[in-house]
Amino acid sequence: MSLNKVLVIHALRPTSRQTTIDHLLAFREHLPNADVQYLHFAQPLPRGMLDRVEPDLLIVNYDYLNYRFTPLWPYIKNCHRNLARQSRKVVAIAQDDFWAHRLLDSWCISWKVDRVLTPIENDLHVLYPRTIKHADIRTVLTGYAPTSVEPSDPLAARPIDLGQRVRMMPPHLGAYAQEKAHQTIEFSRHVQEAGFVVDVSTRVEDGIVGADWPKFLRKCKFTVGMKGGASIADPYGLLYIRVEARRQRRTQNHHTVDSIPFLRRRDGRHQFSAISPRLFEAAAAGICQILRPDDYLGVLEPWVHYLPLNPDMSNVDVVTNAMRDLDFCQKVATNAALVLVLSGHFSYRRLVEAATSGLLVGPSCIPIDKNWVLFEEFLRASARVCSEGRWSLHDASLHLIREIRSEEKRLETSSSRSVITSLSECGYMNWFQTQEQLQKQDLVGKHTPWLWRPVV
Repeated sequence: MSLNKVLVIHALRPTSRQTTIDHLLAFREHLPNADVQYLHFAQPLPRGMLDRVEPDLLIVNYDYLNYRFTPLWPYIKNCHRNLARQSRKVVAIAQDDFWAHRLLDSWCISWKVDRVLTPIENDLHVLYPRTIKHADIRTVLTGYAPTSVEPSDPLAARPIDLGQRVRMMPPHLGAYAQEKAHQTIEFSRHVQEAGFVVDVSTRVEDGIVGADWPKFLRKCKFTVGMKGGASIADPYGLLYIRVEARRQRRTQNHHTVDSIPFLRRRDGRHQFSAISPRLFEAAAAGICQILRPDDYLGVLEPWVHYLPLNPDMSNVDVVTNAMRDLDFCQKVATNAALVLVLSGHFSYRRLVEAATSGLLVGPSCIPIDKNWVLFEEFLRASARVCSEGRWSLHDASLHLIREIRSEEKRLETSSSRSVITSLSECGYMNWFQTQEQLQKQDLVGKHTPWLWRPVV
């Protein structure tokens, strides 16, 4: 019996959020009748290996597509396009579709994408004017609930009253894109003045990634949030470049949409909104959520599953007073966890079903594809090296080797000697040197600023 061959192209980085990792692993977990393999788009491969690989389904993840925001997109957009042409079906998973959406639309046409998954529900004809005529476009979430809830302390035993990390989005996406950060800053100021312990930041350098994020959430009693999105569509990313150039010419570090005429004229024509994965992360951590009143999957009710905070902060005193009643807030947090996590209605299975339903056939009696087996063995060997040596060692070592070779001299530092010694002792040096040689053959590998990380 031969299983369906599913290949997922991704761009996982050492700083990738746990949500992205969970998102990728969901395909292997929820496709028992498929052989699911993961390929980092920048992973060095022996010449000609992909020419012989013919997946039944190729899934391109959003972290790869998000390179369209960068100057590297001209080098990356065609990376493995031939693989798409060899695949029976192609699925693209998009996020932040409103940023450089014309580049995304053109890419979908170039790769002959059969299905697009997007968290945006409205005005899709604006974002995908060409793709919408040829592909099946389905709505999914940016993140889903974990399969289980780890035991956590009751709210009364947690040291932080209000905790949150929110990125201050650049103004080229409109006032709505910045609303979440503004709401967080304003509400945290009120809460701090009311005597609560606050750990909130919108600075990138204060971000918390990986396993540290759920640990942080489990220390917090409350968090504040709302839907994310944008109120301006930036077709080619040129608005962002214009705004950044304007910021460089002025002394202020930040600009509002109202202060930039060419943004103010565009703002509000559309509102692209999507539910943040923080909704599920907070519920799984047992936090009582403070949210802007809205439709949250049709299942959350104010004062039952969350504390409602009006957009104009007109009820901030009511909310802060409710925060002092921890018995009531504990019930609210429990209700949210029951609906969002423990019910199982919003697991990653829904994402996998949206991506694959109708595109995969059942197991067949077709002989096993030897080329696919060789490809799978190569990926497994690469992942094993990173797993045994830890991917952090892998990234640090490969970076160090590049640095040494680029300067054509050995860096006589304690850190470099330590990594080289570790590589030699573990028997990985020959493997890394092979990877380096393979990467030199690849145009993308010469331009990417970071190194590939496998899904392990």
